[in-house]
Amino acid sequence: MVKYAQGIRLRTGVSVVALMLGSAGAAYAQSTPAAEPATPTSQEVDTIVVRGYRASVADALTTKRNSNLIIESITAQDIGEFPDKNIAESLQRLPGVQIDRENGQGTKVRIRGLDQNVVVLNNEIFLTGLELFRIGEGNFTQTDSLEGVPSDLIGGVDVYKSPQATLLEGGLGGIINLRTRSARTIKDGFLITGQARANQSENGETTPSGSLTTGYRVNDRFAILASVSYDKSNVITDALGGDNRGNWRLTDRPLSNGKVSNIWSPEYRYITKRDQDRERLAGSINVDFRLTDTIDVRFDWFHSNLTILTKEASLKFPFANENATYSASNLKIGANNVLESGTITANSAEGISFVQNGEAKTDNFQLSANWEINERLSVNVGAYQSQADYESTSGNNDVRYTQYGVRNGTKDGFIPNPTAPKTLVFDYINGEFPTFRPATPSAFTTPTSVFAKSHWVFGENSSIENTAYRADFTLDAPDKLDGLWTVHFGLRTGTRKVDSEYGRYLADYSGKGELSGLKFNQNWTPYGYFQDGAIGFKSCELPVNTPGRPKCSPPENGPRFGDSPALITPYQTAATNPNRFETVTVGGITALFQNRDQMKNALDWIKGLYPSTPFAFYRDPISSFKVEEKTNNGYLMLDVGRPSENYHINAGVRVIQTELTVNSSGSPTEPAYWGTDSWNGVLMNPVAERTVRDYTDVLPSVNAIYNFDEANKVRGSLARVVARQNLFQLGQGSQYDFTRVSTPGPNLDKFAFTNGSGGNPKLDPFRADQADLTLEHYFGRQGLVSVGVFYKSIDSFIQSNTVARAVKDGTVEGSTVGAFTQPTNGEGGSIQGVELSAQYDFSNGFGFTANYTYSDSKSPYSTDYEKYLPIPGVSKNAFNVTGYFEKNGYAAHLSYAWRDKALVGTFGFDKFVLGRYQAAYGQLDGQLAFDVTENFQITLEGSNLTGENATEYLQFENLPFRNLGGVTRFSLGGKFKFGS
Repeated sequence: MVKYAQGIRLRTGVSVVALMLGSAGAAYAQSTPAAEPATPTSQEVDTIVVRGYRASVADALTTKRNSNLIIESITAQDIGEFPDKNIAESLQRLPGVQIDRENGQGTKVRIRGLDQNVVVLNNEIFLTGLELFRIGEGNFTQTDSLEGVPSDLIGGVDVYKSPQATLLEGGLGGIINLRTRSARTIKDGFLITGQARANQSENGETTPSGSLTTGYRVNDRFAILASVSYDKSNVITDALGGDNRGNWRLTDRPLSNGKVSNIWSPEYRYITKRDQDRERLAGSINVDFRLTDTIDVRFDWFHSNLTILTKEASLKFPFANENATYSASNLKIGANNVLESGTITANSAEGISFVQNGEAKTDNFQLSANWEINERLSVNVGAYQSQADYESTSGNNDVRYTQYGVRNGTKDGFIPNPTAPKTLVFDYINGEFPTFRPATPSAFTTPTSVFAKSHWVFGENSSIENTAYRADFTLDAPDKLDGLWTVHFGLRTGTRKVDSEYGRYLADYSGKGELSGLKFNQNWTPYGYFQDGAIGFKSCELPVNTPGRPKCSPPENGPRFGDSPALITPYQTAATNPNRFETVTVGGITALFQNRDQMKNALDWIKGLYPSTPFAFYRDPISSFKVEEKTNNGYLMLDVGRPSENYHINAGVRVIQTELTVNSSGSPTEPAYWGTDSWNGVLMNPVAERTVRDYTDVLPSVNAIYNFDEANKVRGSLARVVARQNLFQLGQGSQYDFTRVSTPGPNLDKFAFTNGSGGNPKLDPFRADQADLTLEHYFGRQGLVSVGVFYKSIDSFIQSNTVARAVKDGTVEGSTVGAFTQPTNGEGGSIQGVELSAQYDFSNGFGFTANYTYSDSKSPYSTDYEKYLPIPGVSKNAFNVTGYFEKNGYAAHLSYAWRDKALVGTFGFDKFVLGRYQAAYGQLDGQLAFDVTENFQITLEGSNLTGENATEYLQFENLPFRNLGGVTRFSLGGKFKFGS
């Protein structure tokens, strides 16, 4: 039986002594029989008090031992004994499971390194609200994060590594089944459990969190259970960015003595101070009603609302652009031609204020009824509906610390910060987190030097709706066969609708005198995205005799904008408007930035700067798309083996017919823009692209168990699995990039097509064949030693295919040939490995669990240095060790999770393709607890106690690419329970 204590901990920081009131807790977990995962049922659950991690370890061991599949499980008490902020962090200690991290929290779960997994709630559809979203100034796409799912609303989690026909399809690595609590497991009357905590993260604020669960069992037939969870956190950390404006090259860089040196370096490097506030309110309701002696009805509702406010202050240092020159006197080049240290002089230094205000909401409804038609036949019918929405608005401002020229309607323009230095000199020292030391740091804080240069706002709104109906039947063998076999069969139909919208807020310049080029056979309109003093009237490019043309010279075919004034102002420095600026220390450098608190509502902020200029949202058709997926499937599975027998076999097949419709957009031969250019607006005349496909997958599976005796068993599994395509890769339209021509000639100061990229609606799903074999030895007091081998052959990986494409642009020739890249189905790959697991509970109160995973993978990905790279995300070595002590009301738990380096993907630019790697990462978490009474416990917890940083590098370990500073969290709190 599944035992459950109270959910998650009360936390407070090291500097905090006050206990913050809140709640959440746990009632009792509901268990789903492994042979019938499609039909959740309630089982009577033993009551345990607040202490009981040892019992939960034993409980998970029992689940594993009795399952017909290769499965890893955790219960609510497992979750509650560590400082987990979300369900992803709760899964990181399971064998073969690793997680990705961002801003001090776990995000995506990987099973044996693979992230193409399916997350379900009670074995049916589940949406988290973060299935697809964009983050940061560069709009980097992210998928399938579990950070919106609080651990303290979950009664338990099963991770299926081997599927069977009754399980919902969609996991290449495996299936993550979140189990909610069941109300009828309350033994008597009223139950209330809860917890409250105060949390402190390194450099962050003290924040409260808590949860409360209350339930009432009216009688043996009817019970209701409700939970609510609240969590607020503030995390401040340092970050190093390499993928924004990161056109890395191994090329000759100019030296101060007129010579050159061959150095690996990017265009720019960004160092960032990131301040992130998260607030999450979540709840769940379960109603369990035994309508008759043969009919059980169950209703579940799961809700989560997560808001994330990210405020970044970044310093941007040029390494290749802005006339960057390297000092010949102290230049140090290390291994692989990587710049180790040196002095760089450039005519630019900028600070970026970026604020993103995002919100993810999700509601999941489940209604099911189980009818025992007779002694042999039963049916479970269910209706399931999920709705998730994510929206965000982002504002961006650049300030310049070196002189910057803007337009005032004269030939020479003017410099609003003339006392600022003309060039920046800084010393660079390489490392996992490089250091930047400006020769004149006062330039970053001198008000007259700090000019508010450019401003822009963008946003997104994505929604997903899932609906499913299913019927699952179970037919037992006749009595005379004494339970020899059971047949499972069922039907399911489902629809998934995805609408991902990205857009820009454009300023209407028509009231400032800008003309619409459409009236003069041009492809532009009087709108703009980047509000910058260097941008003038597009209509200056029209012939001089054009009616209404602004007074600007030289005439057409001259330099862009001529000597026109800037379209909109103000020209402000930290001296002329000090209220706009704040002081922030980034990477040891103190600088003035646009005040980020003023940008929390980005649209109000930019409207306040330009009150006489209208702004409106324009959907970007290239980055926006709609996907509809309809599936119809059925399954048939046979279970063979009496409970008294020493073997059990299930064999079945699941057949899925999928109809996929993708509505996206492409760029026309002659594009026109809401705005003046592709970089300063959005496409006005997209080519609508509608792709309709259908395909069928047949997924056979066989699972077998043989018990040699009570202590030893062997498990085997063979299966065919399938996982959905990446939504961004499926729906993204054709995007073209242009750059200003700077070399003398007829194309001088024109914008030429350089390269482009897009999605591919014809991508196939991920498909694979897999095999597992596991030996398990159970002994003594909750002892286990197991060894397993696994193999997975993946039919095809998504690869980038680059072809030459001619695109119409502003050059004299009228078009330019450049490279166009899109994802395609490429060659397949494989992953094989070994999993070792051991655990034991000693009689003196001590115990441990430990596991190790070795994975050897091969993919078709290649770089200029390596062929057939590992599968992205797969670490060759990973292990988890947890030690615990519980006795006489005292408890201590310590866990260390470590994973080897892993390939993130390939990074292509110029003529080079390099590997992008995540460095090895290990995290130490712990908890101390004391039972004040049988029903009240005090806890002190810590997460990432060693302050480990998450680091990425390009190809070589001495070429740092990205770094997220490690965040240590502490919590002090208490949890309670009344009733049973």
